[in-house]
Amino acid sequence: MTTARSGNGSAGGGARSRQRGWLRWTPVAAPLWSLGYALVALLWALTAGGPPVESAGDPSLGPLAVRFGPGPAWAAVLLAGLPAAAVGAAMLKGVRTGRRLLLAAGALVAALLLLCMIDVRLLMLLGYVPYGLVGVVAGSDVGAVFLAQALTRDMLHQVVCLAGGLLWAAAALAYARRSRGGCVHCGRTGRAHGWTSPAAAARWGSVAVYVAMAPPLLYAATRFAWWLGIPIGITREFLREGQADGSWTSGAFLAGFATVGAVLTLGLVQRWGEVFPRWVPGLAGRRVPVALAVVPACVVAVLVFVGGIAMVSGYAAMAGGAADASGPFGAAVLAGLIAVLFPVWGAALAAAALAYHLRRRGACADCGRGVARPSPAPAN
Repeated sequence: MTTARSGNGSAGGGARSRQRGWLRWTPVAAPLWSLGYALVALLWALTAGGPPVESAGDPSLGPLAVRFGPGPAWAAVLLAGLPAAAVGAAMLKGVRTGRRLLLAAGALVAALLLLCMIDVRLLMLLGYVPYGLVGVVAGSDVGAVFLAQALTRDMLHQVVCLAGGLLWAAAALAYARRSRGGCVHCGRTGRAHGWTSPAAAARWGSVAVYVAMAPPLLYAATRFAWWLGIPIGITREFLREGQADGSWTSGAFLAGFATVGAVLTLGLVQRWGEVFPRWVPGLAGRRVPVALAVVPACVVAVLVFVGGIAMVSGYAAMAGGAADASGPFGAAVLAGLIAVLFPVWGAALAAAALAYHLRRRGACADCGRGVARPSPAPAN
């Protein structure tokens, strides 16, 4: 079999020894993750019997891998194990025969783990982090419930699959760069053109940012309104029920979390998203590391997109049923609207993160391709 040949740094290929950061360790970590997952799945089969991926109380809210029964769930688990490890070994070796097939297989493993093994509950847990941590510090029942839900076997499995999916996505991208003949470090084969140029990315990235900001702000507006006693889309009776059981207080925490997320998303197209503002102690005037913005945005984009799929297929119907039982038809409409917007939010946030990366990456230190971008003035 033919292996990928790396060019020298001046030619833009980038020698293997010059790989840095995630390009160096993710191609190794991804197949190792799959080997470990295969072992865990075997132990799980011998002890628990069923697949490690579990369904929620409502099957329509569970991961896609379990919605069609234990057979398809086990098939997904097995594919993410030894077969994926074999693909990762071939990619790590730099095999070029069947390059497109290997790339498709790597992308499939990443998609399987990110889209089929996790569900909306992980997004909900992330949203309750501020509220839960306050409860943990205060020693309240809310904190105990949060920890109990966060440390369940199913939730830990979802976190492991999220990490594995991101590892496989990075490993597949690293292999694509090594095997295409371009620069190993930046992936470029020539001058940026079309939609990948910094100027073009600035244009469509701005649209993506504003689209990504709309759903969380809409969600936050409704939750803040209910917390303040304003019955937007719901009846006053349903509003009083939420006030009595504390639902709107926890909803206000979620609304605050969503608002902060929207503001941080705006930073992807603002000067303070590239250079730390003057009021940040010890960091004022320094460049914001690209990964500091891109990695969290990608993680949230995955969770929001996957959670949105679950919400569209099941959560909106469940919320609508509960609303109909209490009378407020408007709540069902709001639930359905917000649920539909969640996948749009996730896709737009991923696009915004990509545009931010394309704008900020500048000239490559290995191959010299790209245009060096001067540091903008510190934000106020």
